[in-house]
Amino acid sequence: MTSQHLSKLIEESLAGLSPIQTIMKMAEDRNIQRLGLKPEEVISFGGGWCNHQAPEQLRQIYQDIINDKDKFHASGRYSEIIGNYNCREQLCRWEAALFQMKHLHPDHVLLGQSATQLFHDILRVLCDPGEPVGYLDPTYANYINAQKCALPGSAMKFIPALNPETWEYLSDPEHSLESLKHFTEQGLKTVVLPLADNPTSQLPDEAFVKSIREILEDVKGFLVFDIPYKTLWFDQMPSYFSWDPVDYPNLVTLNSNSKWLSSLGRRFGWVIANEHVIKGFEKLSESMILSPDTLHSMATAEYLKQGLKEKSLQQYVEDTRKLYQHTAQVFLKALDEHLGWPRLKPQGGLYTVCPTPEHQDSIKFSETILATTGVLLIPGKGFGPSMEYGLRLSFGPLCYDHERIKEGFERIGNYLSS
Repeated sequence: MTSQHLSKLIEESLAGLSPIQTIMKMAEDRNIQRLGLKPEEVISFGGGWCNHQAPEQLRQIYQDIINDKDKFHASGRYSEIIGNYNCREQLCRWEAALFQMKHLHPDHVLLGQSATQLFHDILRVLCDPGEPVGYLDPTYANYINAQKCALPGSAMKFIPALNPETWEYLSDPEHSLESLKHFTEQGLKTVVLPLADNPTSQLPDEAFVKSIREILEDVKGFLVFDIPYKTLWFDQMPSYFSWDPVDYPNLVTLNSNSKWLSSLGRRFGWVIANEHVIKGFEKLSESMILSPDTLHSMATAEYLKQGLKEKSLQQYVEDTRKLYQHTAQVFLKALDEHLGWPRLKPQGGLYTVCPTPEHQDSIKFSETILATTGVLLIPGKGFGPSMEYGLRLSFGPLCYDHERIKEGFERIGNYLSS
């Protein structure tokens, strides 16, 4: 069969395995079996997934919709392009109750298929093709191909954050801010901050984030918070989680149910922004998804309504946050005891990052560790220049199995010392 020509985007810009494909394929059962390992015996410090149980109340709400003929029928109908009004209204109540975002109105919220889909839309609504976009170094690996798809010809500009020599994070914030100012002189108007950061699980202090916002205000640009981990802060909630687009019109926040509701496969996300920006998203959504998922909108709205009224939602969020904070403590203690690698203390989220021993190639090192110990690590390539010889380690999959965390680091320690 003659090879068919696909677009330059596919055959050139996206050629080869992306960082996310590399991560996903390493964890596939077929790859693990190819190495002569049994998938059930592999210990994963790999995936960016949480593993806590979704609320039983949420499951019952889905069940109620499915069992009720009229509700199930309604769940198959189109919503508004911008999304179900009741769901948007309940999301405003949720943001006010948990994060003190007091000025939100449903017209500040647009629902989408997922945060992944909405990130593409954010880039296309806020930026022109060829216009650079700023990210802290390191940053979420999926942004790379997302930007290639959404903004052909646009450069990723990395603002220094992690020092690969000292393994310190934002040790010189003024230098980072000066780098951003230099990039704005080159046409950069948008910066994306995942909070807590993926892969480092760091939360920059308010003064630093405020300075970024003000620098972008001066060039009539936008600051984007990507906050799937918004409920997973460990010590003190950052004050900028309360910022809203009424007070700060150049702020856009990207949200999803994936982490806090343990709903990675129930794809659902939303954007919060000023009304002018939301109208821009609505124009794009019409062509991209037409309308968001009605079933997930109905279930989310009802869960938020019931949970906020009964305060069971607040308790669920608090219990989940404490679960991952404790898991992070167990994780770091075992890492320090068995490996002693430099690492960052998570301030939220699901991760820490470490340099590879003796500056080894991160992909080859991860492959060797998986093949010899049955422990899955994620190579740092693709997260940014500072992680070229780094590793991302996730404690999310093992939040209920702390003994497996200890065993995983013990396996790696025994191998490296043999």
